[in-house]
Amino acid sequence: MTDSARNRIAPTELSEQDVVDAVSRIAARDPDLARSAGDVYESLTWGEGPGVLSQAGLQHWLWYVVPTKYITDEIGYMGRLAAAAAALFDELGLHAYAAICRSPETAAVHAAYDRSDSEGISALRKAMQRSGIDPPDLADFGWSPVMGPEEATARSAVQDALERAIAAGELAVGGRGWRAAQATVATAALDGDHPDLPGQSWRTAVITERLERWIAAVSGRSEQLAAMRARVANRLLHRVDPPVDAQESLGPVLWLLERLGDEQTLTQAGYLKPAFVQSVQRDRPWTYRYELDRPPRTETDDAVLFRLRRWLQRAGALQKRKTSLRRTAAGTQMTADWRRAWDRLTRHLVPPGWEGFVAETAVLHLIDRGSGLSHDELTTSVAAVAVDMSWASTVGGVREMPSAMEVSWVLSESLSAWTACDLVVESGDWRDRRLALTEVGVAAALTYLRHVGAGPRDSPW
Repeated sequence: MTDSARNRIAPTELSEQDVVDAVSRIAARDPDLARSAGDVYESLTWGEGPGVLSQAGLQHWLWYVVPTKYITDEIGYMGRLAAAAAALFDELGLHAYAAICRSPETAAVHAAYDRSDSEGISALRKAMQRSGIDPPDLADFGWSPVMGPEEATARSAVQDALERAIAAGELAVGGRGWRAAQATVATAALDGDHPDLPGQSWRTAVITERLERWIAAVSGRSEQLAAMRARVANRLLHRVDPPVDAQESLGPVLWLLERLGDEQTLTQAGYLKPAFVQSVQRDRPWTYRYELDRPPRTETDDAVLFRLRRWLQRAGALQKRKTSLRRTAAGTQMTADWRRAWDRLTRHLVPPGWEGFVAETAVLHLIDRGSGLSHDELTTSVAAVAVDMSWASTVGGVREMPSAMEVSWVLSESLSAWTACDLVVESGDWRDRRLALTEVGVAAALTYLRHVGAGPRDSPW
């Protein structure tokens, strides 16, 4: 590096003339290297000037673009381009960037791509995580595999904040506690003021974008479903805190988690053994809306027990292994901290698939109506939305649309668990049943819907 190159703090201090002068100095020593350096600069900035240079952009170019987007048979071209980039950055005074180009990390990623694309991608991911500027998922926010424009820009803003923290010595990558420090920097950046949206942060802008996509995903198929999502969207912009009596409402499901212990042997069919089921009946904390003909002997005789167990499995508190049901580390944490239990259980409030669609749509209806509605009206409305969304089954080669009766049967399975935990209250008799969410039920439903509507997106739709 020549004496005329001064040490820079950030690419934003550079001008186009600085780049021209840097390439000229390289050309005086090695014309071929200068040509490569000029090509590298154009590939990294796309005509937008040196101010767009960043560590994240450089790493993406070095570890992904160079190995996968250049069409050439030249042996060792990845090392040549990395060397040209290093020479350019040294001349510009961006010595940290030059060091990345020459680093063993970059050489290892390139070597992995030489072996196979899959090894290269794996090496790329590990290198990004070790670099310290890859924005981490936070306790209350995860990055989407498929991002909208606002989220992609927010991610870049967080990457820039992490790069600045590293350069300033505020974040020592690889040092003791550096992951926690990284999360602190990322959180502060994510909650920082949005430059173009007064009164909003990057986080709220991303969540708004996700909710808009959540609504748009169904707007062309079911006006009713889209309208219900739109009406609840503002209530999902911010985290929903559990009410004071949420711990009491979770009592039945947490009691069962404790009662199951570390492990329970299952029957060959995969159910809890009759002896355990019968022992539960002696002091179970839930009641039945209608009297049973006889005391439950098997797990399928007790709809509440069966549904609560399934809920715990969905939440990751229990795991089936061969012929036993074991409590996981997450399950143990849930028994010690009801707020952790609330978070995991509400995120998995509804099951997957058709049963989940019915339960989620029913929850939207119950929130929408506020004071509750009749069971018949609820199931009829959910069935109508299901038809809009093209849910159907094939019986004897004939395609059949969902009926209110079918919806009622499926919904009863979720209601068993929700009523046991006082999330839903039923009133009236079998001829005129009415359903309504309790205060805790509303909070649980909103928490679940926020996870679904404002959570990370794995699809552009």
